[in-house]
Amino acid sequence: MSRPPSPPPRYDSTPPPTSPTSSTHSPSIPQYQHSYAQPPPLQTSSSQRPRYRPKPSFLDEVIPIPSSSSPSTSTFQNSNTNLSHTIRRSGSVAIISIFLLSIIFLASTDDSSTKLRDGAQIKGGGLRQIFGVGSQAGIGGAEWVAQDLDKVPEETTTSSAITAGSTGADGVRPSIDFEQYKTLRTLPATAVDVTSEGKRVIFIGDVHGSFDPLERLMKKIKYDPTNDRLIHVGDLIAKGSKNEQVLWWMNERRVLGVRGNHDQPVIQWRAWMEWAGGADWEAYMDSLGSGAAEGAIHTLTKEGKQFPKSWEWKGEHWKIARALPKRTYLYLLELPLVLHLPSLHTIVVHAGLLPADPTKSLSDPSQPLVQYANVTSDMSATAIRNSEEMSILFDIPQNQDPWNLINMRSVYTKGKKKGQITKSAKKGTPWSDLWKKQMGRCTGLGHWAVDGLGEWSVEHEQMDDEQLEDQEEGGVDETVHEKRQKPGTPEAAGAAAGLGGAKTDTKDQLGCSPVTVIYGHAAGRGLDIKQFSKGIDTGCVYGRQLTAMVLGDLKGLKGQVVRVGDHQGVLISEQCGEGGV
Repeated sequence: MSRPPSPPPRYDSTPPPTSPTSSTHSPSIPQYQHSYAQPPPLQTSSSQRPRYRPKPSFLDEVIPIPSSSSPSTSTFQNSNTNLSHTIRRSGSVAIISIFLLSIIFLASTDDSSTKLRDGAQIKGGGLRQIFGVGSQAGIGGAEWVAQDLDKVPEETTTSSAITAGSTGADGVRPSIDFEQYKTLRTLPATAVDVTSEGKRVIFIGDVHGSFDPLERLMKKIKYDPTNDRLIHVGDLIAKGSKNEQVLWWMNERRVLGVRGNHDQPVIQWRAWMEWAGGADWEAYMDSLGSGAAEGAIHTLTKEGKQFPKSWEWKGEHWKIARALPKRTYLYLLELPLVLHLPSLHTIVVHAGLLPADPTKSLSDPSQPLVQYANVTSDMSATAIRNSEEMSILFDIPQNQDPWNLINMRSVYTKGKKKGQITKSAKKGTPWSDLWKKQMGRCTGLGHWAVDGLGEWSVEHEQMDDEQLEDQEEGGVDETVHEKRQKPGTPEAAGAAAGLGGAKTDTKDQLGCSPVTVIYGHAAGRGLDIKQFSKGIDTGCVYGRQLTAMVLGDLKGLKGQVVRVGDHQGVLISEQCGEGGV
């Protein structure tokens, strides 16, 4: 508690009487007699001019030193006051020192960067991450958690704040996080039961607002929310007509899943709407939407609320975002980019993943499959496999870019674009071909052959539908550097053999364990079923089918046989009408 201010001093020009002990001292300084009376005029004689105290330093102003005792206070009171001031000053100095040391520590932390598909940089830790300074175009700054465990104790979610327009492509750098990414959710073994009687895990392909086929398919497989764990692969909405019904159905049954490339812009638009319009954002959007787009954009620019140029004003995603009730929007918002099921050694993602960094040699020690081949460690085999799976997620730069996770269809394997991801199904090499070859190198736990399991026939039935691919891509504007090799040709076989196009042999085998990816997004490829990747988007909204892959208790179910790790499953589909009806 600070000391009350002293009354104004009265200057007395008469020197005080000197004591016997002070006769040898220099002339006395005039005393400051405390009084509320106005001081008399100062004497002009320099010998009688009062001397002032020097101006206190900044430190003394901020952290006052103990004052000298006053004649009007007792020695005991002065002692307590001085002690109190000493303690306060010492505490203040300690707090300031700790703060300065913390700043120095944060400034010295790693601030490494990784180049992304568009040349942007993923910034790491340090002050940039703590205070949001600089670009965060990818998930590099996120807390991807690799867990050393035999069993995940509880469901965990990792989030990342990545700012819209942060790469500068649109020239818009809003201060709010419109993407609202949730990067990773890990499910414990208790939440994924495929061994107990009556228990099942069901994966369902892209729904796209096709509510009626969804209900028919669930009835066909006798879906039971009590005993079944249902997981979707993203793109619940857009293109179909019953988006809100689909979200309500999923939310009421607490269905898990991942975000798709059509879910994400709805999240972005809704986050922007609530930011731009505030508490009354709905009325604000309606007022802007009632006129021409040019007028709305002019108003928003004037108010400093413009959105990235790549977003489509009053497009389909805008309309869905405007109409969604808060509850269903929050369900969509909680969907992560990646769902990890350690007990099945499986990763669920909307579009795809890469098994290795294509810009490096496949034998590079930093490649996850090489890193975890023939590991000598006190860790259990299960913990090693879990660490390998997490390494694929955060040690491969291309897998750290959210755009890749929800848009990837192919990857360039040669030329100037080598290592870059494309959403085109006609260019580069399908990422699932690369995944198949690289996981086929693993000879550790989880390795298996397709002989006698029926999956080989499913894979050979898969054919690309170029017309549907064109419809999916919506007129992709990309410079063609590499044409897609057609399945069945020698060129396609060479591309599928690996990132470098060479066939594998015994010397290429590794002691790693294979990982399965379950995904959607590629309706043009239909059932893209391979040993360690299962593409289950069968184009319901385009008048094709809605497909579910069921693992666990398969009694009463008939369909094409597939295998996910050590577990057998079946594929079951429901016919859809045009527009997903």
